[in-house]
Amino acid sequence: LSSGRIEEEDLDERIYRDFIGGYGLAARVLFSRQKPGADPLGPGNILGFSAGLSAGTPVLFGNRFSVAAKSPLTSAWGNSMSGGFFGPYLKFSGYDAVFFSGISEKPVYLFINNGKAELRDADFIWGKDTKDTEDILKAELGQDTRLVMIGPSAEKLSLLAGIIGDASRAAARTGLGAVMGAKKLKAIAVKGKAKVPLADTEEVNRLRKKELATVMKTPETKDF
Repeated sequence: LSSGRIEEEDLDERIYRDFIGGYGLAARVLFSRQKPGADPLGPGNILGFSAGLSAGTPVLFGNRFSVAAKSPLTSAWGNSMSGGFFGPYLKFSGYDAVFFSGISEKPVYLFINNGKAELRDADFIWGKDTKDTEDILKAELGQDTRLVMIGPSAEKLSLLAGIIGDASRAAARTGLGAVMGAKKLKAIAVKGKAKVPLADTEEVNRLRKKELATVMKTPETKDF
């Protein structure tokens, strides 16, 4: 973010096998690339958003994504999970994960559209709450855009600030909204139509139906 430079990487398949899921991938990247002693609200802290292994597939509950960084609340490992549409649509946009380092000179948001990523000015939404931010960006980018974003408390570096998506979904733990605020990163917007490849789509759908039938028998599920 300090330079505005975006780099794309293809990781070795072994990393995906050894460090499973969005949580595992984030832990591997931060552990290998972040310098010890980094200030959680400084340019050296890496902030990662990584979709779960089954995000964007028919697997039940396969919509989760992980947010990770050094926590400004504890100065230790910070991680928060969230559901909603962002995880699958990050995959549909063409990426498994996105990581940020540095601090932008001015407010920005990242827009990923069918494999193309660009940083855009966010001065016009800085200071707005998450509901207004989502409405404004969807009006500009299209209603099929999915977002995660911060509000005024994160911009002011509240150590309890979360990251909000789909109006009410929250990655609320460990103060990672403040990391976005410190980096002047207002939001991430994703859209796309990429397909998540499966080795055996028929088998995945068969297992989904079997699992769904079991889940629907529980009283707790019926309440929802």
